[in-house]
Amino acid sequence: MEKDIKILEYKEVDLSNSILIEAFPTVGLVSSIAGHFIIDQLKLEEIGTIHSRYFMPAAVIHKGIPSPPVRIYAGKKNCEPESICEQIVVIISEFMPTVDIIHPLGDAILAWAKKKKCSFIVTLEGTHALDPKKLKTHGVASTQKMKDVLKTHTIEETQEGMITGITGVLLYEGVRLKRDVLCLLAEAHTSYPDSRAAALLVETLDRMLPGMKIDTKPLYKEAEQIEQKIRAFIKQAQPTAPSTVQLPTHMYG
Repeated sequence: MEKDIKILEYKEVDLSNSILIEAFPTVGLVSSIAGHFIIDQLKLEEIGTIHSRYFMPAAVIHKGIPSPPVRIYAGKKNCEPESICEQIVVIISEFMPTVDIIHPLGDAILAWAKKKKCSFIVTLEGTHALDPKKLKTHGVASTQKMKDVLKTHTIEETQEGMITGITGVLLYEGVRLKRDVLCLLAEAHTSYPDSRAAALLVETLDRMLPGMKIDTKPLYKEAEQIEQKIRAFIKQAQPTAPSTVQLPTHMYG
């Protein structure tokens, strides 16, 4: 199965000491929304793809250009006056791979991150909201170094629970291999794409990486538009509502 996964780079890019962000779909689609927002805000360039015959045979169209279902984006190193350099790499997709491919995919991402000398991996996840009116961000860390990052930025560490999918694999393999993996979980609504929860993830990353300087105001503005559409939809819907809602297409560009 591992041989069926290939990470293809369109060009050689220095990613040493970069932060690798994994954004596959999750609760409220917060990871996908946050990942796309980061890519657009930082004007990251598509530098590669992860290919497998087990992935959905589909093309994602953005600005008229077809791209594969799993894409890798990166930007230039951003160096602050204090000589602290930050660089963001994002692996993103609009679909969740089948169960039998998730573990080898996680292994491939870990191996590639090590090869490219990435500093650490951040996975973006959504989790069920305990209080919809007071959404919070939590964290899970694979190493003491990552636990210290959570503590430094006052991110509450999750003590009990379960995380499935690629994030789960990256976390427990991170523990086993002593690799720095950090999962950020934003409490989210489960019934529709939650841009507010996605904004929480982006704000948390912005605190952790001051060189990013991402303005989340557009994302909050988008959240209000989405909520208005959903309220109107619920008001007009029949007892059995459709499973999808028409949302702003630029969210998934």
